[in-house]
Amino acid sequence: MTAREPVQDLFEPRTSVILCGSGRSLLNWVAYGLVVGHPGGFLWGHVRLEGEVLEDTDLLKASLIPPDRLIPVAPKDLAGNELESNVAISYLIQSEGDERARHSFLEFLRLPHQTQEMIAGLPHDGPSPVLVLTGAHRLHSINPPNVAGPMIRTVVEAGGPVCMLWADAPDAGRFEFEHILHLKGDQPAKWREAFLTVERGWPQGLLQTGATVSLRDLPAVAAVLAKFW
Repeated sequence: MTAREPVQDLFEPRTSVILCGSGRSLLNWVAYGLVVGHPGGFLWGHVRLEGEVLEDTDLLKASLIPPDRLIPVAPKDLAGNELESNVAISYLIQSEGDERARHSFLEFLRLPHQTQEMIAGLPHDGPSPVLVLTGAHRLHSINPPNVAGPMIRTVVEAGGPVCMLWADAPDAGRFEFEHILHLKGDQPAKWREAFLTVERGWPQGLLQTGATVSLRDLPAVAAVLAKFW
């Protein structure tokens, strides 16, 4: 594969991806470039703080995301749903049935209401939209570290592929994702100097484990950024 060949669909079969980097604005643009051509489309969740002011370079100011695909999320809305799920779990533990299916359902019940509703609205046939979550680093204080892994796997199994953006120093929680990408670069205007390093990649294509790839060599990402920057 040459550097200018299209990158394979990163989200099929359904998988989980975390994109880490210090430049929040550029992270959003890169993620948009990765998901905009996905056959199933995408849903874009943004963990917002009260009174948050977006940077002038933020993707959300460019009005590229259709209103029906944008889901503003308050951090408290992504807190686990332990109380109600524990009531249901007490009944499920006594029930018969496939152990793996039962375990998956238990984890689904622990998801926040908003996440459950989003998954319930996804199509059952054909490609599923990528579930993007920006500002995910703001969830540090909401869910303990041991919750992240089961929650991510449950969303992928029950709903669709996940792309989480982490605009902070990455922690050990990143290893709960099947694929880990690190963005080196801060400003959208300087995207041609930025690149991705792949900590945990795909078995083939440009983004294999250990690779370093310039954003200029990712056709979908370069096409978006070159149009605006």
